[in-house]
Amino acid sequence: MRIKSAMVILVLISLGLLVSPALRAAEPKDASCPDAAAVQEKVSATFAGRQVMVKKVTPSPMPGLCQVHVLASEKNQILYTDASGRYLVLGQILDAQDKKNLTQTALEELNRLSPEDLETLKGLVAFTLGPDNAPKTLYFVTDPQCPYCKQAETTLEAMASQGVLSVRYVLFPLPIHPGARESCIALICDKKGHDEFKSNYKSDNQCPEGTEKIDAVMKFMQAHGIGGTPTYIFSDGTFRSGVMDRPALENKLTSP
Repeated sequence: MRIKSAMVILVLISLGLLVSPALRAAEPKDASCPDAAAVQEKVSATFAGRQVMVKKVTPSPMPGLCQVHVLASEKNQILYTDASGRYLVLGQILDAQDKKNLTQTALEELNRLSPEDLETLKGLVAFTLGPDNAPKTLYFVTDPQCPYCKQAETTLEAMASQGVLSVRYVLFPLPIHPGARESCIALICDKKGHDEFKSNYKSDNQCPEGTEKIDAVMKFMQAHGIGGTPTYIFSDGTFRSGVMDRPALENKLTSP
């Protein structure tokens, strides 16, 4: 077990993802980064057959590495390279001192929804859980058949019942779940809420209003690279996919 742990640490060090403060201080503050065209050549050769477009190359938060913003399968992604552009590093930079995922933070900024996007999102809400005057609000993108969503909802329900959070549910039926689309449309058409959603409400009502709203949700999510549930969308326009526990949610909701 100790040998395995040591090997993991060596790999992290070799990728530049785990560096002692002493070593960090000895490195130059900024990397001299190659231009986007040069990195595009390396990326195209490395990911042959895939459409990966280099959008921008900038110094990364970690000295010695450059951050590469790429568009892959119409989604924003981040990878890293050295000053020469020869090496490509796939992974995440973790700030062990401040306990922050710097790659995740950079991606959140790239994917941030605009005020106009958030205004559009308001019209896609199916129902709300928690008081309207709660100090914090978030949009919860969910699918009635998503098992991970149910895990996430337990935390959201507790926070909403305590009056600290207003949760705006956006129904996003995934194509992999048979009948999920029809259930979501019926919930909207019959003007049902959280209780019915939790009890797997179904009806044959597939009204135009419900169909149009679900179609609009699908289009919105696709346009912003959101392909899974659960996804949390925050009032600052940033979003995260995957289950977040309460400490992580509270930290995100209170961060500037």
